[in-house]
Amino acid sequence: MSRQVVVVGKEVFSLSHLKVFRREEIEKFMGDVAGELTFLSENTVVVFSPIRLEVTFCGEKHVLSPGLTHVRGTQLEIAGGAYLPAFLDEEYLEYLLFDLPRELDKKRVPIVVEDSHKRFTRWVHEGLMYSYDILSRIAKVYRVPIIVYGDRETENMWSFVKTFACEKIEGRGKCFVDGKPCGEGDATSY
Repeated sequence: MSRQVVVVGKEVFSLSHLKVFRREEIEKFMGDVAGELTFLSENTVVVFSPIRLEVTFCGEKHVLSPGLTHVRGTQLEIAGGAYLPAFLDEEYLEYLLFDLPRELDKKRVPIVVEDSHKRFTRWVHEGLMYSYDILSRIAKVYRVPIIVYGDRETENMWSFVKTFACEKIEGRGKCFVDGKPCGEGDATSY
């Protein structure tokens, strides 16, 4: 993947990885070399061909493009996807900023975030918003689809490129793609 790297202390960052960071994050985490790294990040062009993922839902095929897709009340078959570890709070955010981009530098694959709505034990709303922001930047730089499993509340917290949902309405399972009914099916509890 990215061949050029930058060494900061004991940490090694690809140029792609640097592009994931916001200026404020570079200043916070990189110390004295922040200005130089910000300049390098802003003036580096990273070009990856997009990875797309085809899933079947409601009996139809859907193509997931790079970006965040929200899923609730059902499970999608994600062939070849990388499932994130069940970290919480700061450990989860640190994983997103530092470890996930390094994994994508080695191999770009669709990313799956299970139980996104349970990843924070405090400052829940702020943590979710920040994690979705980081994930969106990762999806944009590495051009991979990221599937985020959540609940009804998290579905409305972000501008997802696509949403899939199943729920029980009046005792019957109903499923939706981007808020539109797509057929009847078994709504599974999540």
